[in-house]
Amino acid sequence: MDEYLPSLKENIKTGKINQAKILLEQIGSKPTHEKQEILQILALAPNKTAFELLSFLTDKKHKDPEIHDRLIQLITDRAHLSFNFTLILFDNAGTQTITRATPLLRHILSNGTNKDLLNKTIRTAGKIKIGSLTDDIAEFIFYDDVTLKAEAVKALERIGTSRACEKLEQASKTAKCDQNILDTIQVLKTKDTAEKVLLNKQVVDTDQYKTALVQLSSADAIKRFEAFAKFSKKGSIISSGLSKYLKTENHDQNNEQHHDLVINILRLIERTIPVETVNDLFTIISQKKIAPTIKFAAYNALEAFPKLESAASIVQGLSESAMFVRLSAIKALDKNLSDFVCAEVKNKIESGSKKAESLAQTILDARATHIIRYLMISDTFAYMASNYLTRKAPIPVLDTFIEILEKKNLKSTARKYMDLRKEKISRNRGQCIVISSSAAILNTYSKLIYACGFSSLTFQNPQKAFESFAFQKPCTIICDLFLNDMTGMDLAREARELYPKNDVPIILSTLQKTLDKDLLQKELDNAGVNAIYNFPATPAQLKNWLKTWLKP
Repeated sequence: MDEYLPSLKENIKTGKINQAKILLEQIGSKPTHEKQEILQILALAPNKTAFELLSFLTDKKHKDPEIHDRLIQLITDRAHLSFNFTLILFDNAGTQTITRATPLLRHILSNGTNKDLLNKTIRTAGKIKIGSLTDDIAEFIFYDDVTLKAEAVKALERIGTSRACEKLEQASKTAKCDQNILDTIQVLKTKDTAEKVLLNKQVVDTDQYKTALVQLSSADAIKRFEAFAKFSKKGSIISSGLSKYLKTENHDQNNEQHHDLVINILRLIERTIPVETVNDLFTIISQKKIAPTIKFAAYNALEAFPKLESAASIVQGLSESAMFVRLSAIKALDKNLSDFVCAEVKNKIESGSKKAESLAQTILDARATHIIRYLMISDTFAYMASNYLTRKAPIPVLDTFIEILEKKNLKSTARKYMDLRKEKISRNRGQCIVISSSAAILNTYSKLIYACGFSSLTFQNPQKAFESFAFQKPCTIICDLFLNDMTGMDLAREARELYPKNDVPIILSTLQKTLDKDLLQKELDNAGVNAIYNFPATPAQLKNWLKTWLKP
């Protein structure tokens, strides 16, 4: 039996760094699956040990082209949780890689306390001209640290944009002005300032965020939705400006007016995906005293980004106590799998605890195909999945699992679950239609509805939902109060042209808490809506509501 991996694990566990390095020198000769396991061992190693070993592996003498990019990603992931790992990137990664790590560098400039690391971050950003960090770097002019101030001024000179010049001119009008700043301004003013026209236009546009704050927190549901629709069309400029509100406020979960405004800003970010807001989202999900619904919306927004530079900060979401928050975090992780994320997920699952079992079920409920496919190597996950799929899993969850099995050519196991699916369908549960712009909301309701004795068809597209319930009458319709392009009341009016209020009940679900109740009730009555609940409805609430009108 090959003792390579057990020996490596033991040396890392006992802190025998030199012996571990001797073993890692052989990494180039190892098969691909072993290289993956080595990376995941390093992902879970203590910070000090991991720093030394990752530095060792990124040295040119030990560079393995097959895993180099994954190694850099692992270092980036660990750097998000322990800033010192960024030093490895500065020493070994190329300009393109460091530029892609801009969100990490901004995170360090905003939250770092190590002077040497801050100094190197500012210097590196200047050398490779990362213009998007101009404002972050300019803040160090006002620090009571001569070295950091000088490094910031030099970095702004190297970046050389009109925005850099503007920040220096602002500093020149304060007590922090010195000859170095004045000389640098003179140098930059000789450069082309054509960029300034675009910059000024963007500044004017972002001033609209003050109006947006008022409209997005209107007590009138229709006005609130119209504001969301209007500002969604303006792209990322408005949502980026609004993100400043997320930085300056303490997200007190008892402040409902503040809650709704934050929820709507996060929905705008989800719709327009301004990359500069990623660190603000990471800050929100890291806060402890915060409403679970705000965390849920933040994870939803993170999932909307095509690809995050690192998802390491999202791993904490695996331990969220609220199922719907945990589910939204898993969906964000599923789009951003890395060796670090895989190692953390597998490690939690293989603890075999009750929490691990709940996590396995939520991964299945989230229909997180990439994570599920990876976890198929774990006997512990296979056991937990089998128990859940056999007893409690909704049919859409079974469908996803069967599809994964078929793609992995596990035909006999797939047939077993196909037979189980047929048996579950034969139980003739009443079918609910659920409509939401959020896949996480759909997955959450699918689980809750199945636990209440009903099945569900879920839709993100209202038109497809309409076609479905026009073709076949559902037991009930559950819909978000606010979809992307229409309200739940709009959809209810269309449904009422087919089915009267006492024939197909319509329930709306919402994250909004401070709408004027009388105004809202009038809108609901006019649209033929039977009831409205805050998301997520508890299993008891949903069961009681469904049993009031329906029989499974």
